[in-house]
Amino acid sequence: MLNPERDPIVNVVHDGIKEGIRVTLDNKCYPSTIKLVLSAIDTMAYLKMPKDKVDVEARDFVEWVDKYIQFPCKERLTGLDLYGARCGMLHSHKAISKASRKGKCRIIGYMDHSVSEIRCNRNVDANFVLVSVKALVEAFFTGIDRSLVDIYSNKKKGDIANERFKEMVHSLPYKTSKFTTC
Repeated sequence: MLNPERDPIVNVVHDGIKEGIRVTLDNKCYPSTIKLVLSAIDTMAYLKMPKDKVDVEARDFVEWVDKYIQFPCKERLTGLDLYGARCGMLHSHKAISKASRKGKCRIIGYMDHSVSEIRCNRNVDANFVLVSVKALVEAFFTGIDRSLVDIYSNKKKGDIANERFKEMVHSLPYKTSKFTTC
């Protein structure tokens, strides 16, 4: 059995983040899948921040997406597009957000699967784009892996990430403990 204190990437990222996303995707719970991906981007941005910064801001999310989320198709989603999607989905379970209403990003709609992974028709609506949920998950998982390689290829950044992993929620096997019922 893995010791979560020795292997936080497996415990937090693979078992804690990726597995929850896989479960919702496999069970076609697409809104839940989307919410988990968008909130987990915040977590990955947190791991990349400088040591003296403790709170993820919109800029951190946008920069992480712009660097790590890539799709095989020609069309792209920007960090601002996904940040607007994040705000809409997490705050009100809507595709529309404050940023999209102000014209700062496109509105993202979702399809279960599609080739091309991102679809838009600028002649119909230049501010609306559709993305495959499956492709979004794949792009996010690849982005996680690339981000972790970047983090751990720099000792200082790796040390910061290791400290942050210690503070994150871990899944632990049940054992009788010193805690008693309240």
